[in-house]
Amino acid sequence: MATQTRTTAKGSRAARDAKSPARGKNTQSRAKANSQVKKTTAATAGKSLDHAQDALDQAAKTEKQLRASLKKHSKKVSTAKDDLDKRDRDLKTMKSQLKTAKKSRKRATKKLSHTP
Repeated sequence: MATQTRTTAKGSRAARDAKSPARGKNTQSRAKANSQVKKTTAATAGKSLDHAQDALDQAAKTEKQLRASLKKHSKKVSTAKDDLDKRDRDLKTMKSQLKTAKKSRKRATKKLSHTP
């Protein structure tokens, strides 16, 4: 009769139990594995978030240093430009004075040559 039950009850619970006797254990094993995966995933995600936060903190620190350096160098560049502008004005003044001195010398030479 046992053979009849198997053949007649192909789709019944008895037939399925015969094929996989540890049905309950598989479900528990899957649940346990899923919870371990979730824990691992959560731990990995937490580590990833910590790593990302550290990277953001480092980037903010670097940005702050770069801004300070830029400000310092901008002041130096501004000072150098001011110095160049002053020298340029001084050079123009000297050229103007030289031009005036040449004209005065020419006038003086003409005056001396015309006077007997």
